[in-house]
Amino acid sequence: METNNDDAAKEERKRTLQKQSSGFLKYSGMATQMLGTILIFTYGGYKLDEWQQNDVPVWTLVLSLLSIAGSLYMLIKGFTKK
Repeated sequence: METNNDDAAKEERKRTLQKQSSGFLKYSGMATQMLGTILIFTYGGYKLDEWQQNDVPVWTLVLSLLSIAGSLYMLIKGFTKK
């Protein structure tokens, strides 16, 4: 009988570890996606400002703020989705 209990406990630990690692991968993936989006949009804004020879970095500000807003939207959407 003890063997069955040990096997059940091992299976439960295995499922718990899988759930934990799944959550970690999900949220680390979201963070990587957010960082990539913000960096790409900010760099694009920087290059647009450079190309247009703007004194004030308008495109950098607009695109970086837009990317932050979009990333937050995706983050909230990801948290509410189950």
